[in-house]
Amino acid sequence: MMKTGALPSVLGRQIERTRREHKLSVSILAMLSGLGDQQVQSLESGNDEGFVNDAHRVDCARRVAQALGLPRDHFLQQEGTDAIASNSAPESGLAREHWQHLPLASLDVLSSLPACELPPAAEQRRGGSPMLAALALCIVLAGLLLAIATLH
Repeated sequence: MMKTGALPSVLGRQIERTRREHKLSVSILAMLSGLGDQQVQSLESGNDEGFVNDAHRVDCARRVAQALGLPRDHFLQQEGTDAIASNSAPESGLAREHWQHLPLASLDVLSSLPACELPPAAEQRRGGSPMLAALALCIVLAGLLLAIATLH
């Protein structure tokens, strides 16, 4: 875990490497983590653009890690120490066997979204469709008008 005091530095190259290993574009990673494209690019390159302050930059790096299903502090490093996460990836990046079998839906950011209700199946819906009832009514009315017209 992180010590209190000085803010950790963001491991931008590791973010980029992990993003590429997951075959994600900057835009997709930004969407999954709730960040802007510029913020993800700034994290990867070490720029200050798109962040209010250093604490905001660290928070954004944590969001990226959580979106990828990694520990919160995976992309952070305390000054003068190794990566904060105890099970951080080796220098070559996160090994493929640790993430390849995971479907995109298992990422933390997607699994935390509320479930949506699907419309009921056809056999669970009520008897008729409003459009079908309206069409039947129109046919009956057209027949009545035709009958009245032929009587005159």
